Amino acid sequence: MCNLSKIFFLLALLVAPVFATHVAVLETTAELNVLTLGEKQYLTDVLRSEAVKALPAEQNYTIMTRENINAMLPPGKAIEDCEGSCLVETGKNISADFVAQGHVGKFADNLTVTVELYETAGNKLMGSFSSKAPDIEALENEIRQKSQELFARIVASTYGKVDLQPSLTSGIGHEAELVIKIDGNISKNGRKYTRGEWELAPGEHSIEYMHPCYEPLQFKVNVLSGKTTMVNNVLDVTMRQFSITTEFKGKSRDVPVFVNGTMTGRTPLQGRVPICATIEVGEVGFQETVDVKWTDDVKQEIVYRLNNAKPTVEEIRADSIAVAERVAKQLAADEAVLAAANQKRKKERIKNISSTVLAVLGLVSVGFGIYENKVLKEEREKYDQLDETENLMLMVYSVPEERAALSELSKQSHGHTQVENVARERADDYDKQWDRVESARTKRNIFYGVGAGLIGAGAVIYFAF
Repeated sequence: MCNLSKIFFLLALLVAPVFATHVAVLETTAELNVLTLGEKQYLTDVLRSEAVKALPAEQNYTIMTRENINAMLPPGKAIEDCEGSCLVETGKNISADFVAQGHVGKFADNLTVTVELYETAGNKLMGSFSSKAPDIEALENEIRQKSQELFARIVASTYGKVDLQPSLTSGIGHEAELVIKIDGNISKNGRKYTRGEWELAPGEHSIEYMHPCYEPLQFKVNVLSGKTTMVNNVLDVTMRQFSITTEFKGKSRDVPVFVNGTMTGRTPLQGRVPICATIEVGEVGFQETVDVKWTDDVKQEIVYRLNNAKPTVEEIRADSIAVAERVAKQLAADEAVLAAANQKRKKERIKNISSTVLAVLGLVSVGFGIYENKVLKEEREKYDQLDETENLMLMVYSVPEERAALSELSKQSHGHTQVENVARERADDYDKQWDRVESARTKRNIFYGVGAGLIGAGAVIYFAF
């Protein structure tokens, strides 16, 4: 019967996925008289149920049952007898990749438990934990709280990798717009999923590609423990129906249509194009980009008004005539402007010459006035410097009664009119000097007035005309 159980278990292993990871939880052992058999089996079941939670079947983890383990033990060997190195050996015998077991003891008035986890292939202790509690129920809680972290070490050690290399069509969209989801998430540990290798737990994972220029793609991939799975997918470009006609200056115009730089026909044109393609219309050298607002599953009917276009023969002829007419009008207008400008320059020249001549003459006149002012000062100084005595004598002589008395005195003293003659001469000098002063003043005022008038006339001509 035991051999038959082993055969059935081996057959189960053969039909199981070759990449499944098998984990065996052996029966909990205890010091003598510490736990009953039922209590030990219960704690084993608790530990095994926590292993199931930490190592889900959908990630290709297989938690071996008590019956599987008993069936695979060597003859005469009881599962309760396995401890320490026996754990690894038992794990190898039952084809388990990992094996765990708990041991319960006593410490003072408390129960203690130690759980160990081994990797059978390398005889390596993966981890363990120890706890104590006042009774078996509290001990159960300790096992439930700490076993999850222990079994998580299996997940970390059995990770595989998936190398995502989605293929985008050249010239359609940008890599930065690609969104990758793994198991519904766009990031892992704060790092956004992108092209390249990602570490995942063994098992089946859902992958999703999304891009505004491509059809969404969803698929599943099986990740094997310790291996890298390459995934190469070609994304399908999203296509939409459209039609386009072109106009130039209110008239229909037949021009080439370019999609991503390749000519696909001439307007009017209809067909399917990638929604992220660059669409241009116009002859070479006159291309203009068409901004298309795509909507889902709706044909776009576009009437594009060209801003510029390669001229036709008729347009060239009409433009030439129009240009010739504009040139003739412009020449006539330029000639009129030139004549007016010449007339204005002539007038300006005459005005400038006239105002300049008058200003120069005015300045010359002012210069003569300055000179006469200097002469006036000099003549006035001469006038002021006449001897006061002579002035007095001249003044006396200028009075008839005094002049007669002076003449009589002169005759009595000298017998001739010498004094009278001198006085007469001095009086004549006095008058002549004053005449010079008055003449200089008159000339100065005349030159100043004429100069100011000439300068003012020049200013009026310059600023008023």
